[in-house]
Amino acid sequence: MFIDIACSQKKKYNQNAYGDYFASNRFPNMNRVVAVLSDGLGSGIKANILACMTSTMLLKFMENHFDIEKSCEIIMNSLPVCKVRGISYSTFSAIDCFEDGNAKIVEEGNPDFIWIRGKYNDSNKPQFEVLKPEYQSIQSKDFKNRKMKVYNIKLEKYDRIIFCSDGATQ
Repeated sequence: MFIDIACSQKKKYNQNAYGDYFASNRFPNMNRVVAVLSDGLGSGIKANILACMTSTMLLKFMENHFDIEKSCEIIMNSLPVCKVRGISYSTFSAIDCFEDGNAKIVEEGNPDFIWIRGKYNDSNKPQFEVLKPEYQSIQSKDFKNRKMKVYNIKLEKYDRIIFCSDGATQ
């Protein structure tokens, strides 16, 4: 299976930096692709630094053969909370995808990912279906308002996975 990754961002008006950060890496010897999107609290440089730190840490964990679920749980339980707003300094969505189509997705605080299944009928016209997979919820041991959603899915040819931060949904 061919796995393609793309990222599109837009800066908030009058900001010099993106408040979100995206990172990915391919592991050809393991037939694996890992990608992480993180959304930093607020906007601008501070948000970018927080999002960059979260994405980079998650990617490094997974590059060093840590399980995605365990890596995300460590990050979820160690992110500080803003004293003013009472929320996490960053949120994240991560995918660990293998060329056989098996994938694990973990989300904490970001909008739910969108899974679009594309198929072609007999007349070669595309048909699309939005899938809503089941997930396991993991509560943070340290923060009562934080929980991760963990999805185990099987991707097929023409499927699309879309991650977005709350900047897109708002």
